Amino acid sequence: YKVNVTVTNTGDRAGKETVQIYVQTPYTQYDIDNGVEKASVSLVGFGKTELLELGASETLTILVNRRDLSSFDVYGAGTYMLDAGDYYLTAATDAHNAVNNILTAKGYAVDGNAALTYQWTEDELDTTTYAVSANGTPITNQLSIADPNLYEGSNTEITWLSRSDWQGTFPTEAVKIALTDLMIADLQNGQYDPADYEAMTMPILGADNGLTVYDMMGKSYDDPDWEKLLDQLTFDEMVSMIGDAFHYRTAVESVQAPGGRDENGPQGLTSDKVEVKPPANALTSSDVMAATFNPNLLYQVGNVLGNNCLNAGVDALYGPGSNIHRTPYGGRNFEYYSEDGYLSGVMTANAVRGIQDKGVDVLIKHFALNDSETDRLGIGVWLNEQAAREIYLKAFQAAFEEADANGVMIAYTRWGTTWSGAVKGLMTRILREEWGKQGWSITDNIIVDYITGADGVLAGTTAYDSMLPTVVNELQGYEHDPVMVNAMREACHHNLYALANSAAMNGVGENTEVKITEHYVIGIMHIVTKVFCIVLFGNTALWYSGNRKMKQSIEYQEYKYHN
Repeated sequence: YKVNVTVTNTGDRAGKETVQIYVQTPYTQYDIDNGVEKASVSLVGFGKTELLELGASETLTILVNRRDLSSFDVYGAGTYMLDAGDYYLTAATDAHNAVNNILTAKGYAVDGNAALTYQWTEDELDTTTYAVSANGTPITNQLSIADPNLYEGSNTEITWLSRSDWQGTFPTEAVKIALTDLMIADLQNGQYDPADYEAMTMPILGADNGLTVYDMMGKSYDDPDWEKLLDQLTFDEMVSMIGDAFHYRTAVESVQAPGGRDENGPQGLTSDKVEVKPPANALTSSDVMAATFNPNLLYQVGNVLGNNCLNAGVDALYGPGSNIHRTPYGGRNFEYYSEDGYLSGVMTANAVRGIQDKGVDVLIKHFALNDSETDRLGIGVWLNEQAAREIYLKAFQAAFEEADANGVMIAYTRWGTTWSGAVKGLMTRILREEWGKQGWSITDNIIVDYITGADGVLAGTTAYDSMLPTVVNELQGYEHDPVMVNAMREACHHNLYALANSAAMNGVGENTEVKITEHYVIGIMHIVTKVFCIVLFGNTALWYSGNRKMKQSIEYQEYKYHN
């Protein structure tokens, strides 16, 4: 829909005005019967004028994507649908103003403006038009593991809050989900079982095809030359590329892939690992950025972030942050844009464009449901897929579908019982297939043991941000497992594709030779780790020796006898 709105400055000073476009969709008996919830109005577009002098006017043309009018029908069609009934678009200053405009158009005596409202009627329920993504991929339920009413391991039925019966569905006490045997089993670390997969043949390793990552620059993800390039990788190189990605993409000699440095953050390039030189710009908090309703400003912010990264030799940024402000008490709300999925998505997409236009990769974080900072390690989130898709994932979606974002950082969050990076419905079927994202995905810093290499790689995770060799050690055990080696090869495909199209290739030419060297910081960390292990082993030996002597002493024997 093309919405034309003329804004006139009738105030007493020059200024700018934001025009917000809201939609009200029908709330029908079908919705009530199938548990589809609707807001009274939803933000679906906005525009901002230039600086208007007194009495001056400007006509804004704001585009509204009809796809944003659809609702996800979890328990009925299992995909997006448009209801039959009356629809209203209105131009407003905010959500309350939008509701009043629509109520006025319906004949209610409230303080609204019916002239700013457009109404039309859809004759039939439509469950097919938006049952495919923008790239043509069929859309179906993918996140039932986080819905107690669909997850097969649950024996607890949840009544979701519904506008069809506010009083009857409003929770009066804390909702408790009973822990079942299947939940306990699903919570255990390491779910991979080769028996669950069809037999595979081992891929080619260590071939001499003469290709380099330089040869792949600008080629599509499915170019046949990628298979030849991937055949050149050794198993150890794949292990290192996937499992040893702590703030650094490992260089790979067999395909002449340079290493690459990645650092924080959403509001300005920062680092607590290696000093950033020259110093980077400190930017305002993301919620203030979003409150400007100025996408072009966010694009310029992205340019600043990209330039700072280039100046510091950083080719991938841990950001922007695109989680939802679920409550005002969210510990990292300052890194995230908004409580609204649509606004967050637009702002994220424009920041991503600005960063990636400088050649710097983004790793949008934290994917997904990271709206609580306190106790986020291991937290299990339960929700239905409509809420997931229309609120929490919508904040990320535009960055991938519209801005071609090249990466994502995975949250610590569990969807129900399963860690985010091990949810194939999220990491592969939605992120890669529906949204068409072929770049890389990296974990948050691994400081928990439920983030495992096998489960993540099989689901679509491609790199692990870890100071410790836990994932490296785990993956090394799969050298003769064709299921895992094929999955690792696919992960490396995504990693190298992102690398080939990033600033990590700046300065790399046809005849550039890549050799593996160890950064001094890594060397220091290895030394510190070895010293720590020696001291720990020595102290353990001393403790064991002393404890043994004590048990053999007369005093200990007498104490043991009397007690």
